[in-house]
Amino acid sequence: MKKLNFYKWAAAALLMLNLVTLFLLWSRARHHDPPGKNDLVNLLKLQGENKTKILVLQNGHFKEKRKLMDKKIALHEELFSYFNDSKKNSADAETKIDEIAQNQREIEQMTFDYFKKVSAYCSPEQKIKLQDLIHDVLQRTGGFPPKKKHP
Repeated sequence: MKKLNFYKWAAAALLMLNLVTLFLLWSRARHHDPPGKNDLVNLLKLQGENKTKILVLQNGHFKEKRKLMDKKIALHEELFSYFNDSKKNSADAETKIDEIAQNQREIEQMTFDYFKKVSAYCSPEQKIKLQDLIHDVLQRTGGFPPKKKHP
């Protein structure tokens, strides 16, 4: 009888543990959703034709950036495969590093051009907000010093 009672309590405890775990996973996933494609539009409070134009720009930007990011991964994989290839030397590695640098340059140029186009559809207040958003993202990724106040 004691043994049966123990198993009932153990099963109940495991069921509760599973339910708590599922709840925590569900709530964490809900609160940490990846940024949506309308975040920039929503943060800048864009409306009407400007909203539509920026969404079109954004879709094209994300598609092109994904291609360049995939290329970046492939170039890095190729570079680091040179460690195990006796036919590859430092000149080969240097050439591959130059390709990686060129790809990164294309990513940076494309991103700059995208934000320049977005900025063209913004009011002066929205341009300041856009600049602050870009600065905050760069600061979080380690690419910018702490934010300065606007004059």
